[in-house]
Amino acid sequence: MAEKHSVLVTSVSIIREGKVFLVQEGKPAAHGKWNFPSGRIEYNEDILTAACREAKEETGLDVKLRSSTGVYNFVSDSGDQGILFHFVGEMVGGSVRL
Repeated sequence: MAEKHSVLVTSVSIIREGKVFLVQEGKPAAHGKWNFPSGRIEYNEDILTAACREAKEETGLDVKLRSSTGVYNFVSDSGDQGILFHFVGEMVGGSVRL
């Protein structure tokens, strides 16, 4: 049996003019599904910094985090434990780049 790991992930609901910005997944395991901009927290990276970085990488938008919706636990398709930190943020700059 392969060793299982814990993976730390952030995601952001980006709100603009009362609408939520979603991205369509391109990875084979989730291809075509809609999701919030999200990704892994890098080693020794601050959670809030990671959330803003992932939003920028996936959308081109600069975001300001406004609140957290919570911390969620899940098991990934590979069997790893995921711990997700989800935030609500607003667009404060940048331009859409997918």
